[in-house]
Amino acid sequence: MIHFNPETRTFNLLLKTSFYAFKVDSENRLVHLGWGPRPASADSEAALISGWTVYGPDKGESSFEQQSRPDELVTFGEVSYHEVSLKVNFPSLPPKLQAEEAPHLPIRDVRLRYVDHEIVTDAQPGLSPTHGQPTRNSTRRETLRVQLNDPVQPFQVTLCYRLTPEHDIIERWCELNNLGDKAIEVEVCGFATLNLPHGTNELTAVTGTWAREFTTQRQQLPHNLYILESRTIETSHITNPFFLLNRPGQAWEESGTVYFGQLAYSGNWRLTFEQLPSSAIKIHVGYNPFDFNLTLAPGDRHVTPAIVCGVSANGWGGGSRRMHAFARERVLPRPDRQLSDRPVLYNSWEATYFDLSYDGQLELIRKAAAMGVELFCVDDGWFGGRRHDRAGLGDWVVSSDIFPEGLNPLIEEVHKLGMQFGLWVEPEMINTDSDLYRQHPDWVLHFPGRPRSEARNQLVLDFGRTEVVETIFQALDNLVNEYPIAFFKWDMNRYTSEPGSVAGKALWRKHVEGVYSIMDRLRRNHPNLDIQSCSGGGGRIDLGILGRTDQVWTSDNTDAFDRIRIQEGFSLAYPARAMEAWVTHALNHQTGRISPLSLRFDVAMRGALGIGSSLNELDEAELAEYASYIAFYKRIRHIIQNGDLYRLQRLEEFGASIIQYVLPGGHETVYSVTVHDHQLGWLRPTPPLQGLNPSATYRAVDRHDREVYRASGYELMTLGIPGEAGQLVGYSRTLYLRQI
Repeated sequence: MIHFNPETRTFNLLLKTSFYAFKVDSENRLVHLGWGPRPASADSEAALISGWTVYGPDKGESSFEQQSRPDELVTFGEVSYHEVSLKVNFPSLPPKLQAEEAPHLPIRDVRLRYVDHEIVTDAQPGLSPTHGQPTRNSTRRETLRVQLNDPVQPFQVTLCYRLTPEHDIIERWCELNNLGDKAIEVEVCGFATLNLPHGTNELTAVTGTWAREFTTQRQQLPHNLYILESRTIETSHITNPFFLLNRPGQAWEESGTVYFGQLAYSGNWRLTFEQLPSSAIKIHVGYNPFDFNLTLAPGDRHVTPAIVCGVSANGWGGGSRRMHAFARERVLPRPDRQLSDRPVLYNSWEATYFDLSYDGQLELIRKAAAMGVELFCVDDGWFGGRRHDRAGLGDWVVSSDIFPEGLNPLIEEVHKLGMQFGLWVEPEMINTDSDLYRQHPDWVLHFPGRPRSEARNQLVLDFGRTEVVETIFQALDNLVNEYPIAFFKWDMNRYTSEPGSVAGKALWRKHVEGVYSIMDRLRRNHPNLDIQSCSGGGGRIDLGILGRTDQVWTSDNTDAFDRIRIQEGFSLAYPARAMEAWVTHALNHQTGRISPLSLRFDVAMRGALGIGSSLNELDEAELAEYASYIAFYKRIRHIIQNGDLYRLQRLEEFGASIIQYVLPGGHETVYSVTVHDHQLGWLRPTPPLQGLNPSATYRAVDRHDREVYRASGYELMTLGIPGEAGQLVGYSRTLYLRQI
C-alpha cells in the first residue's frame, strides 16, 4: 500500500511486516524518514505522519558537517564531500547568467526538487525482460513514481518504488530525462540511495574467484567507504551484487533486524557502503563509475535497472527466504516450468571432453536414460573446427566431421529414451582460428594499434556493434529452428581486456544489453527453450540474468566438500531452484580430493541435480547406486525447488552444514546434513527443525524408503533429529519427512 499525507507531504510505503517512509521538506527536497519492521500490533494502515527526522549540525553533529541530510537520492551539488549517487555535467549556462561565467562550464551541480507524484501499475525498471513469458505470479503491483526537477537546468529525475508487499520487498530505480536542447553527460549514475538506521554496519557479503565463488564474509563496515564492485562485462566471480546488513551482534539466522538488497543487472556494477562520522549508513547502488559514460541527447530518457531491497525481522534466514520467494515468483520466467520441477541433467563434458563422436555420445545417452536422467546436454566440441580450445568459437554450425548426419539422429535417440536435448554454447567469445574472425577481425574488443590479449585462447566479441549481436542471435536462432533443442548451457569464459568498442565507454552497458536481447529474442521465438547461465561457473549470477534463464551454473568446482561452502554462500540470496549442482567422480579432477558418493549426491541434491561423471567409468553397481539416488531426488525435488530454506547450522559454527526445505503448511520437508570438518571428542548441537506443525506426527525416511525416525512436530521443532552430533568428516544424509 502506498499512502501520501498531503498535509505533512509524507509518503508511507506499507508492506506485509515492514514500512518505508520519506517526505517532501520545506524546500521541496525528498528526505528519508525511516525504514524497518512494523510493530506487530500495528493497524494495517498505520503510518508515519509527523515528518520528524534527524539530520544536520543542529542535531549534534560537527559544525564542519553540512551535508548529512538523508536525501532519497544523493546528488553532487547538494553534496560535494561525501559519496553521491548521481553526478551530471551541464554544458551551458542557465538563462540570465552572464557570459563571463562560461569558464565555469560544465556545471557539475544537480539539485532535485519535488514536482509531483503518481501511483501506477505498469512501470518497469530498465533492462526488464522482453521475452513475453510471464513469471509464476504476474499480477500487477503498485509503483510510486516521484518526479523531481532541477530548478535551473532542463533535467528531470523520476524516482520509482515498486512494491511486492507479501515479501516485504521494494524495487527502486531512476528515470533520467534531458528536457533541454543540448547533450548532458552523466558521470555517476546510481539506481538509488538507501538510507539505513544509524549503526547498521555489520555487512554479510560473498567474495571469491573462479572455483571459489560465494565465500561468505561478515565484517563491520569502516567509517567512510567500503566498496563491492565488478569492473567487467559480467556479474563477477570476485563478489556478487547482494548484501545483508544489521547492527553488530544484533542478528542471527532466525532473529534480529536485517536489511538486504540485490541488483538486477549483469554488467559492471558498484555497491558503495558509506558510514558517516555520525554512524549514519548510506548505500549507493548502480553502474560502476569506473570508465563510465552515459550521454543523454536532447529529449533522451534513460531508465536504470533496479535494486531489489527489503528488511526482515527474522534474521539472515528471513532475508534469504524473502529473496528466494521473490526470485521464484517474480523473476524466473515461464510459469508452466516453474510449477513443475527442474529436470535431472547429464552433461557429457567430463566423459568425452573434445573427443566427441556419435557412437560415444549414444553410449552415454543410453546409460544416462537408464539412470533416470531427463535432460542430456552435449558440451563443448560439437561445432565448427572445435577439436580443441584454440579454434572454432564463433562458428555456431554443427561439425560434419563429428556428426556427418547432423544432430537429428542423436536427438532422436535422446527423445526415444524419454529425455530432452541440450547444447553448450559460448556466444560472446571468438577464436582467432575461426571463420567468423577471418571474415571480421574488427568485431572483437580492442584498441587500434594495441595488443589483443587472449585468455583461454579467445577474444571477446564487440557487442557494442549491433551487427555482431544480430549475427550471434541469427546463428543460435537457426540452431533451434533446425533442431529440437530444449536447453542451452550459455557459457562465458573470460574477463574483458582492452575494452575498445565502437560504443566507446558505453560498451559496459551495451554488452549486457546485447546478451539480454539475444536471450529475450530466443525465448520469444522458442517458448520451450531453457537457458542456463554459466560464466566459468558463477561469474554471471544476479536477478537480471535470472529473468532470462531457468538456472545457473554455480561454480566449475564440483568437489563436494568445496561445494558445501559455495552453495551455502549462494543460498544467502538465490533459491535452490536456480542452482545447478553436479555429481562427479570420487576423485575430483580439479582438487584431487576423494569424497564418498553419499556426500556427492547429498550436496548436489540441495539444488537442481546434475550428473557430470563419465558413465563409462562406472560399473553396474555404481550405475545402480546413481539410479537409486536420482529416483530419491525425484521424490523430494518439489520440496527442494519450491520450499522455504532454513539454514539450521552453518559451516562457520560447527563445521557442518544442516539445512531444511519445507513447503508452506509444513506437511512435507527435506532435512540434509553434511559434515565438512570435525574434531574427535567434540559434539555438535542438534538443531531444531522449523516450519512444521507441532501437533502432527512425522515419518522420516531415507532414499530406500526405510523409516529412520518418527516424532511429533513438537519434538522435531524443540529437539531436532538425533544422530548427527559426533559424525565424522564426509558424513552426510538426506531425509524426507512427511506428516502422517
